Amino acid sequence: MNKNFLRRAERGFSLVEMMIAMTIGLMICAGLVTIFANTSNTQQELRRTAQQIENGRYAMDVLSQDLQVTGYFGSFRKIVAPATAPDPCSLTVGVSAGDIKDGINLPVQAYNAASLSAWPSLPASCAAYLPTSNLAVGSDIIVIRRSDTTFVAKNGATTSGMVYSQANPSMIDIHVGNGTAFDCTNRADGAAASVTRRLQYPAATDVCNPTAAPAGYLRQYHVHIYFVAPCNNPSTGTLCDLAADGGKPIPTLKRLELTATGGAPDFKVVNIAEGVEYLKLGYGIDDTPTTVNSDTGLIGDGSPDRYSLAPSLADTSNIVTARVDMLVRNPEPSASFTDTKTYALGVDPTVNTNPAVTIPPSSLDSTYRRHVYSAEIRLVNLSSRKEIP
Repeated sequence: MNKNFLRRAERGFSLVEMMIAMTIGLMICAGLVTIFANTSNTQQELRRTAQQIENGRYAMDVLSQDLQVTGYFGSFRKIVAPATAPDPCSLTVGVSAGDIKDGINLPVQAYNAASLSAWPSLPASCAAYLPTSNLAVGSDIIVIRRSDTTFVAKNGATTSGMVYSQANPSMIDIHVGNGTAFDCTNRADGAAASVTRRLQYPAATDVCNPTAAPAGYLRQYHVHIYFVAPCNNPSTGTLCDLAADGGKPIPTLKRLELTATGGAPDFKVVNIAEGVEYLKLGYGIDDTPTTVNSDTGLIGDGSPDRYSLAPSLADTSNIVTARVDMLVRNPEPSASFTDTKTYALGVDPTVNTNPAVTIPPSSLDSTYRRHVYSAEIRLVNLSSRKEIP
């Protein structure tokens, strides 16, 4: 074989060929890196959006379900309009104006933020639980009162310090438990029950059979105060500050719950959903016809006649629906994104086509994506009491 041919066959790439190959390879690698980066960013955005949707829907579900059963006190129905507004943060159980038992007559209590730069005006008793540093400016607050939809079983234990209710159609008793078991004749504090109910027929179907005069069902009493906080986890454990949530405070929907601490009634804060920046509420008022119906003992007919953002005490006693609007943001900022939208929340009670509140881009951190969640909720227990048979 020709030696020159063999030498030519054994020769490698020339420098020019090598440089061309490297250039092509680098271009392919750059393309792959770009595709990978774009795919990764897209996945991150999808994850953030999915979490925002989950948080928004969960927050709306929790508040909606609580509103639907507000005003449920077992079989008790004789709610009367209070002369004065009860104290939502009261821990006193009695019959005085403003205490826990007095709150039964106002199952829903509204506290409206007059503007995006204002906080709702709460009673002084709430300052220990809801200082302004833990309240997001511009958001409303709503108080929901009800009894538990399930009752303590016969011989079931009660919790010391927890507030309980016992009711029949015309009477209701509110008292504090001391850990006593419920034997169908006593209260949660061990005293003899002052509220009794009819025995079910046949008696074998009654959970308290064969007691001839069983006590009213024992139910835990709930007071839930929903609010938006400027952070999820305060750095100090109590107050929201700039160091909260690792230096990036996350606005969060929370609620203050009536519970027990050390054998006495107390309130605790429970986180509901991260990313909720604003909560605005409108209330459907049923006050027409204004004459008391002889069948229901109430005015109205169960349907809202008008809406109010800041209902008076008289209006609050006639709330039958609630319009809930939440502005929810992604949990993390989005790179190379600028939010330029103006968000409209709620409905202006005087002009239905106008929003109650508009939130301009200047009021928001523009690096987050957002979505508005809205729901119209019927307060079943309050509206059904007004319905004309």
